[in-house]
Amino acid sequence: MQKTVLSLLIIVLFFSACGSKQLYTLGDTYAIPTNPQASSKFIAVEKVELPIYFMDSPIYIKDNPYHLKEIENANWINSMDVHMTNILISYLQKSMNNPNVYAYPWSNIKEIDKKVSVTISRFIAYKNVISLDANYYILDKSTKGGSNYLFNTEESIDGKSVESMIEAMEKAYFKLTKKIKENL
Repeated sequence: MQKTVLSLLIIVLFFSACGSKQLYTLGDTYAIPTNPQASSKFIAVEKVELPIYFMDSPIYIKDNPYHLKEIENANWINSMDVHMTNILISYLQKSMNNPNVYAYPWSNIKEIDKKVSVTISRFIAYKNVISLDANYYILDKSTKGGSNYLFNTEESIDGKSVESMIEAMEKAYFKLTKKIKENL
């Protein structure tokens, strides 16, 4: 009996110690206004490519120009490459009033009007600023041509909390999604 109580106490302490981990996400598209003019173009969105420090669950900041530091007890809630791809798709669907924006490749859609590929090379906080550097490519199937675009932006972090940093990241990412939409 005493071993059972002790084991139960150890398990409770273990799980309560693990409970201090905070999970974060970005990219809530609920407030994106829907365009009154619907679009019917089939737009394919390839998985967004991210820097390696985004592919891990912990959230990182730069503490000097040459070093990344993990923020203690702060983790992304899910795989950010898939999540940021889904944010882009959702943003394009809502802002263009177009249900025909899909993750690429997909199995049962044979017709594509445009295809978007995004590579983010830098997306990190340093000295109270979020820096986002990306390039994206838009392939136009009708002309069989495409265009490459460079994008960079900085967004100030209003506050010292992780939430303030994530909010600034979200603003920067939505600037990128808006620019992609403008070039479609």
